[in-house]
Amino acid sequence: MNRLFILMASVVVLAASAACARSTSGAPVQARPAGEIAARVTRRIDPLVPVFQPGAPLPVETVADTSADDHRHELFQLESLLRLYRRKYHDLVKPLNKVKEVEDALGEYRFSVEALAYARTRFDRDNANRPPDAARRAEQEKTLQALTAKEAAARDTFARVLQRTTLGADLAPLHALVVSHLGTADASKDLVYVKHEFHHMLKDLQKGSFDFNKLEDGVHEFRRRLRWFPLTIDALDGLVVIRDDPPGMCPVLPLEQLAGTAPARNRYSNPPLRFPAAHPCTVSRCLLWEVSKTIRDLGRIKDEAEGTAALESALDDDFDGPSNNDITPRETARARAIRKELDASRVLEILDSQLSSCR
Repeated sequence: MNRLFILMASVVVLAASAACARSTSGAPVQARPAGEIAARVTRRIDPLVPVFQPGAPLPVETVADTSADDHRHELFQLESLLRLYRRKYHDLVKPLNKVKEVEDALGEYRFSVEALAYARTRFDRDNANRPPDAARRAEQEKTLQALTAKEAAARDTFARVLQRTTLGADLAPLHALVVSHLGTADASKDLVYVKHEFHHMLKDLQKGSFDFNKLEDGVHEFRRRLRWFPLTIDALDGLVVIRDDPPGMCPVLPLEQLAGTAPARNRYSNPPLRFPAAHPCTVSRCLLWEVSKTIRDLGRIKDEAEGTAALESALDDDFDGPSNNDITPRETARARAIRKELDASRVLEILDSQLSSCR
């Protein structure tokens, strides 16, 4: 009888364990390996290892091809976690700079590709509305040739970065370094540290001074820092999970109108989070919709301003691409209105409060 009771109790425990090992959506949750804090970072290192093989040639197409796996996003994810822990572990700064160098060069190359595509699309649209005369057609062809040359130059620069980077050889030592720092880290102390970093990230966005009369150093700098917030949540892969509040319960009720829109469908609002922590922090998904919308709206201003600058400066050898600061008063006014909307919503303040209350 006792054996039967023990067997029945064991079945109940196993069933309860299986139920607990499922996410709120009912999908199975992968088991957390030992040293989960370190694994959050090493999971962002591992996908880059096959790409950046030590001593192997790195074709630009392999790294830059957007039709394949988005290696830039993988670099962003690793960069976000190295940024997160660099204040605590200063020896992560050097690998962070290596990752950033490759990501920056990839970004500049993609900018040149997108500038050329923007010019072609713009000219096709303009010509459809107003057929060009011979002089205008010649001017357009000259601009396209100049942008094509700039794309080739940016590609060569990126290729040189790939040739000289030691990132491939540095990934294995970085993996070991991360494990040595975080392999036995105390989960509660790590959570306190991560929340502190999120707090500073959000406060900087609320209180920081950004000159929106400048494109790269103002508007895009604000957008870049805002983007690190959802990128870091995504990279942490389960330490912070996203909750869906019941209808009428979003902390900022008007944001429920964004449900189903492009910002709500964006990756920033729907991070995969494959490895939920045993005791994760939670934030409201509807708040991320506003963050995603702000990133998207400011990105449109940046793309339009950079595209226009690329066209206007196509024949100028001094044009510096992504570091361009030219912006029109109308674009500045649009950017300020977008930030004002974000500030008025108090989304960043509420996100900070939700993360701070996590225990």
